[in-house]
Amino acid sequence: MELKIYKSDHNVYIEISGRVILDECERLKDAVVSIIDKGVNQVYLEFSKVDFIDSAGLGVLVGLKMTANKNKTRLILVSPSQNFSDILAVSKLDSIFDIIDGAEAELLKASLTLPEYLYKIPEKEEPSVKLGVSKGEKVSPSLESTPATSKTPTSAQESAPVIPPTFKSDQDIIKELCQRAVEHIRQGEYEQAVNEYLKALQIDPEYLPAHNNLAIVYEKKPSWHSKAIEQWEKVLELSQKRGDQKHIDRARKHLANLKKLV
Repeated sequence: MELKIYKSDHNVYIEISGRVILDECERLKDAVVSIIDKGVNQVYLEFSKVDFIDSAGLGVLVGLKMTANKNKTRLILVSPSQNFSDILAVSKLDSIFDIIDGAEAELLKASLTLPEYLYKIPEKEEPSVKLGVSKGEKVSPSLESTPATSKTPTSAQESAPVIPPTFKSDQDIIKELCQRAVEHIRQGEYEQAVNEYLKALQIDPEYLPAHNNLAIVYEKKPSWHSKAIEQWEKVLELSQKRGDQKHIDRARKHLANLKKLV
């Protein structure tokens, strides 16, 4: 993952490229938090060049959003790539973030990514003394090499009753299937994701999140577009029945775009 940071007055613009994964999360978190603490009003995170983000990366984004809110800073996602947008939608996180794209995003980037606004993150100073050890003091090898003392089971432990296994409800099973589907989507394994959502819908044919996410997956391949239309029509039908305006608007938007392609 690469970060390119621009700072102008009370605005910060960060270009992120590559893969936002566990090993890179701390660097992204430190970069944004250090800037939020400096009284910035808006932080823009550009995701046009991010082709993958894992669950750890999503967790960092949510944490940054909470930190920004506490500091009365507005955190805005700019020009998310299609893969990133799909992951946000499937994870149901698209509704908690402010997102801008298109012409508005292009104008914003042009005004904030000037060479004179380039910002360098101060490097962290490495501590010269380890925690709990005075400077010049040698650490006794026994502190690290002492094995944990094993405990002999007591009669009470040996006679403890065996707890019977708990049985999963249909909703628990559906939740697990949908979580596995999300992981497949993040890995680009769309056929496997489809199978997981179809299994969930066999248990509850009117489970709206599975229909919504399955429609998104079907949009990944042109040969699946007719299935995507069927799914979005099902989403629209269920949403209208429940008065869910957010899903109604989303289904209509996707249907309009798909019908231009078919």
